[in-house]
Order: sequence, then structure tokens, then C-alpha cells
Amino acid sequence: MNRSIVLWLALVAFAPASALAQDGPPPPVAEAGAPGLDAGTPPSPQQRAAMQQVHLQMEQVRLQTRARMLAALTPAHRALVANVVGQLVTSVNPNPQAAAASLDALLAPVEKQSIVNIAAAERSNVRALMSQQRAAFESTLTADQKAALAQREVKRQAFMQSHPRPARVADPGEIVLRTLGDVGGGPGMHRRPF
Repeated sequence: MNRSIVLWLALVAFAPASALAQDGPPPPVAEAGAPGLDAGTPPSPQQRAAMQQVHLQMEQVRLQTRARMLAALTPAHRALVANVVGQLVTSVNPNPQAAAASLDALLAPVEKQSIVNIAAAERSNVRALMSQQRAAFESTLTADQKAALAQREVKRQAFMQSHPRPARVADPGEIVLRTLGDVGGGPGMHRRPF
């Protein structure tokens, strides 16, 4: 009986190790000469530093946009925006569309136009930063990697043409919620506060 317990414990102890040994070697990693280009390879230290720099610059653009948007609102409307955002954050069932509609109803036409213009300027600045980052990234690639990237871009463009996005009308209330309602959402390009 003691032997069967010892045998059973030995089987349990070594079973995971033998199962892992049968899995085989880990999958091969992409070519060492292609840092950051393939999903399986990490970016080079140079590419990582460039990405961190762009993220810092994008955060600066976001903070500037936030300050400009607050300055575009009257003090009374800033208080109303704070109230709407506070209700949205504390709601059990938040409804961002209704909150945006209520903001649209209370903002003056001049404020709405300023908000749309500020958001367009932010979008333009972010696109310029991303374009600079892409150029810096491509400068670190070999000719073969650049050709592969160009081929991938052709496929992406073809996909975008076959799957067009509907045109979106800039909604000042939604822009205000997205910009001013995002308080300390943490790092990332695709933050959504609600």
C-alpha cells in the first residue's frame, strides 16, 4: 500500500514535466534582422526609444488640447460639463450618447465651433507625429524589410478601399466628453473613459 502511494505521488510529480517534454521545442522566432517588423519580434532599443518619445509628444498634444478646450468654454459651461461628466462617471448605467446630446444642447454655437476646430487641430498634430514616427521607423529597416512593409501597405490600402468607413460628423458634445471626460485614463492610444 505504501508503494502504491509513493508510485502515485511520483506519477503526479513527474507527469507535468513529461507532458511538457513531449510538446517539442518552442516555435521559431522571426529573423533576427527584422526587429519590430514582425509581430513575433520585439522592437529594437532604438525603435522602442522612438516610440516612447512619440507617446510623450502625443500626451503633450492631448494635454494642450484639453487646456484649449477648457479655455473655449465659459465658466458656467465648464461647471455644467463637470456636472454631466460627474453624473456619467457615477452612473450605474452610463449613457454617453445622452450625455453628449445634453452637452450639445447647452453649448453656445461659438463654443461648438471652437471645440470642433480644436479637435481637428489635435487630429492633425497626432497624424503629423505618427507620420514622423513612421518615417523614423522605416529608416531603421533593411531594403527587404522596406519592400515587405510596402507590400503590406498595398494590401491595407486595398482592404480600406473595399471596406470604406462611413463619414462621421463631428459632434461637439461627444468631443467634449472624450477629451475632458478622460481624466487619468492611463497610458495608451485608445483610451475610452466611458
